[in-house]
Amino acid sequence: MTHKILVVDDERETREELIEYLSGKGYDCLEASGVSPALESLHKDSGIAIVITDIRMPGQDGLDLLSAIKSELERDVEVIVVTGHGGLTEATRALRLGASDFIEKPVDLGYLLHVTERADELLHLRRSERLFRESLKAEVEAKTLEIRKLLTGLETAYGEALDCLAHAAEYKDPETGKHIKRMGAYARFLSGRLGWSEKRREIIALAAPLHDVGKIGTPDAVLLKPGKLTPEEAAVMKQHAEIGYRVLSRSRHPVMKCAANIAWAHHERWDGGGYPRGLKGTDIPSEARIVMFGDIYDALRSERPYKPAFDHDRAVRIILDGDGRTRPEHFDPELLQIFRAHAEKFARIFERLAG
Repeated sequence: MTHKILVVDDERETREELIEYLSGKGYDCLEASGVSPALESLHKDSGIAIVITDIRMPGQDGLDLLSAIKSELERDVEVIVVTGHGGLTEATRALRLGASDFIEKPVDLGYLLHVTERADELLHLRRSERLFRESLKAEVEAKTLEIRKLLTGLETAYGEALDCLAHAAEYKDPETGKHIKRMGAYARFLSGRLGWSEKRREIIALAAPLHDVGKIGTPDAVLLKPGKLTPEEAAVMKQHAEIGYRVLSRSRHPVMKCAANIAWAHHERWDGGGYPRGLKGTDIPSEARIVMFGDIYDALRSERPYKPAFDHDRAVRIILDGDGRTRPEHFDPELLQIFRAHAEKFARIFERLAG
C-alpha cells in the first residue's frame, strides 16, 4: 500500500503536472498552494506521509513548512523539496532540517518517481521496525509476568523455582536445555578454586543456569535460524543479555541478584570486546567472568548451526591459544590459569552431564 502525498506549490500548473503524473503511478495525491493550507491538511489528514514542496513561495516558504512538520507532527512524514536553478544552498539547508531528498526544476518526472518510491519504502521499513519493537516488548512483558509467578514462593522453595526458570528457555532454544546443568557445575568448580565460601559457591551454582533466560524474549525466527545471522538479526540476538537482566533484577534474593549480573555480563570480554556494555577487566562482575568461561568451553564442545562439536583437546587449545573467534585475551587471566591446570575437570563435568 502506497502512502498519501501532499504536493505544495504556489504555481497551479506545477501542482497539476506533478499530481497528474503521480496519480497515474497509483499514488493518492492532495494539493496545497502554500504553507498554511498545507499544514491544515497535514493536521486534518493523518494519512498524508509524503510531502513534495517547492522551497520558494510567497510568504512562508518550503523551509518554514519543513520546520513545522518536524516540530508539530508526531508521526513520520518524508519531505521532498523542489528548488529552482541556483537554489542548491537552500536545498542543502533543507536536507539539514530533515528533508529526505531534493529535486531541481524543471522537474524530471522519472527522478521524481524514483525519490517518491524511495521515501515510500523508507516509511514502510520504519513502520515494520516500530511494529517489531512493540511486538517484542509485549512478548517480553508477558513472559516476564509468567516468570514472576514462578518466583512467588522463592523464599521457601527457590531451588525448585530456579530450576523451572532455567528450563523455561529450553522451549525456545533446545541447545539451552542441554547445558544448563553443566553451567552450574562449571561455576561451582571455578569459584571453589578461587577460594569462595561454600555459601557463595552455592549461590553461583544456582544462578549460573539462568544466564540465557533472556532468550525467551528472542523471536523464534532469529533464535532458531539455522544459518548465519544478518547484522540486524545479530543485534536482536544480543538483546537477550539486557532482557535477562531486566527479568532477573526484579528480585532482591541473593541468587537472583547474582543471576541478573550473570545474564547481563556473561558476554563481556576481559579485553573489553564483548557486549552489551563493553566492560573490561575487573569492571565485569566476577560471577559473570566465571560463567562466561564455562559457557565458552561448553559451546566449543557442543554442536551449533555454524560449527560441529569439538573434542576436549581442541576446545582446550582454542581457549589457551585462540582461533581468531576466541582468544586468551577474552578471559580473566586468573581463571585461565586455573583452566590450564585443571582442564580435565571440565571434561569430566561435560561427560558426566552430557545430554
